[in-house]
Amino acid sequence: MRSWQIFKIWGIPFKIHPYWFVILFLFSWSISNQVNLSSGDIYNAKEAWIIGFLTSFFLMTSIMSHEVLHTFVSLNQGVKIKNITFYFLGAILQIDKYCQTAKGNIKIAIVRPLLCFATAFIFLLISNYSASQELISINIISRLGILNFFLGFVNLIPIGSLNGGNLLKSIIWHFSGSKHKGRSFLNKVNLFLSFLGLVFGIICLFRFNFYYGLILSFLGLFGVNSSKSESQFFKIENILKFSKVSELKLKPLRKIEFDSNFSKLNTFIKNKKDASDKYLFVTNNGRWTGFIDENILKNVSIKKWERNFVGDFKKPIDSFESVYSSDKLWKTIERLEKTDEGFVLVLNAADIPLGIIDRSKIGNFILNKLGLNLPSEIVNKLNYKNQYPLGIQLPRIINLMKQKGDL
Repeated sequence: MRSWQIFKIWGIPFKIHPYWFVILFLFSWSISNQVNLSSGDIYNAKEAWIIGFLTSFFLMTSIMSHEVLHTFVSLNQGVKIKNITFYFLGAILQIDKYCQTAKGNIKIAIVRPLLCFATAFIFLLISNYSASQELISINIISRLGILNFFLGFVNLIPIGSLNGGNLLKSIIWHFSGSKHKGRSFLNKVNLFLSFLGLVFGIICLFRFNFYYGLILSFLGLFGVNSSKSESQFFKIENILKFSKVSELKLKPLRKIEFDSNFSKLNTFIKNKKDASDKYLFVTNNGRWTGFIDENILKNVSIKKWERNFVGDFKKPIDSFESVYSSDKLWKTIERLEKTDEGFVLVLNAADIPLGIIDRSKIGNFILNKLGLNLPSEIVNKLNYKNQYPLGIQLPRIINLMKQKGDL
């Protein structure tokens, strides 16, 4: 669904998602039910709904104001934000560039919890010093204080992308000097807490409350799987960052002599084993002189095939997109994605062609590094389609690593 822009500050659109209204209604309904159950003798049904709606609405308002201040701090720490979308109890930021320092990330992570606790302190102070606790306005203020305190506490839980998680890994990064250590430690904490939640949820499922036990078990299981996925993501990042092209198994070059006519070229093409191969590299007594695309056969009449020679249609090798065998894998992928067909020629230090790589070769190399060996049928199918296996979005991962300053 399309989000709606509600205001714009510092050139950043602040949007609201349509689901916000659904959750606002459900949250208002839940609070009004609580009011009816706990204070039904004080407030009627209409007043309970007013309390529920205004509490939910002003909670959203406080979250928006917190996000504006959080954005201000983020911008001062070098973060580039494209847009911000609110989903009632939080917001999703589309970021073009992340903060590059540990201290800056600590400041960004701590600002939301501090704002929640400050708001809670003010609201609870007002409600405690009120002459009457039965006023609708005081009831709303009291609930807003409690909810803000709860949000501040939740934001400090060291899980995933919550502020508490970012704070923990940034503190470790600051004192250890290693961003990777911070991320790795946070992932271990997430795995421990998720496993603990899963075990407690199973116990609660059979011994106490089935409904809450089921939810807790599901969240714990989700957290465990998320931690495992994050570990795999770390491994992929390290492979991209430190592996070189020389470690890959290259696709051999198909050679053809410069004085071969088109009839011989046609026979050569018919006998090829890999349907995805479309380039042939021209040689002259063992020396590389250029390359051709097999589609040139379509441009010449069959009657002239005997009189036309490959060498007359060759293109210079330096016009073929190429990388060196010593290049890092992530740089190679960037070069590969700039090509139209997804093929890159690999050269050695002396500019001599060694072979060709494509998306499937790179993808299978990464999967093998991760300990995943695909069946040959799937590998052959991927080779034909020239795609990264299992939907791995390697260009997107590289772009994210650049945004975070890891490359």
